[in-house]
Amino acid sequence: MVLIGVDFSCNKPACCIKHNDKYKFIIWPLEMDEKSIKALISADITVTNRERLKDGFDSSEKIRNHVKMAERLAYKIMNEISPIIQSDPVMIAFEGSSFSSKGDAGLQLAGYKYVLMHELGKFYDLDNVYTYAPLTIKSFAGCATKDKRGKESMIQAFIEKGPDCKFKETLRDNPIALKKKTSYVPGVDDLVDAYFVLETLRAKIEK
Repeated sequence: MVLIGVDFSCNKPACCIKHNDKYKFIIWPLEMDEKSIKALISADITVTNRERLKDGFDSSEKIRNHVKMAERLAYKIMNEISPIIQSDPVMIAFEGSSFSSKGDAGLQLAGYKYVLMHELGKFYDLDNVYTYAPLTIKSFAGCATKDKRGKESMIQAFIEKGPDCKFKETLRDNPIALKKKTSYVPGVDDLVDAYFVLETLRAKIEK
């Protein structure tokens, strides 16, 4: 059985894959800078950088561009995970949308996500695709209380509870390698969230 946890967004979708008791972390950022890419790669993160399509001159062209970008992202994700999964049974979990996802941004996020879920469903059956509320995932990380719902608390929980891997070792032993000044490079928190989405899925199916 292959388990996949996905922290989905339009700009920095990330996933964690557990296969044969090994964990693999992948992120598909939109126009990430080279310094951040190198930092993530040094921590054994697979990074597939993406380019933004130029905005159209009117609303119709802008919508078409977003559809194209959603399709391209879905294909990139499928192409990346398919060789890992091969013919093994697979279960996939997403983090549900947060309450802050509203307006055009929320609609755009939902659109991109449904395009990806449609592609996943064609190959792995939608019955094997799950969605869990953000608070449910934070509870499995031990970060459900209001004072622990931030990115730093989730990263600390990963350092304490995460699997033995280069990503965790870097965060624990050499965090400066994954930082720009005082903040972590983009994507670190998304990858951590993806791990806890996976762990939520694992806990649910083992009950």
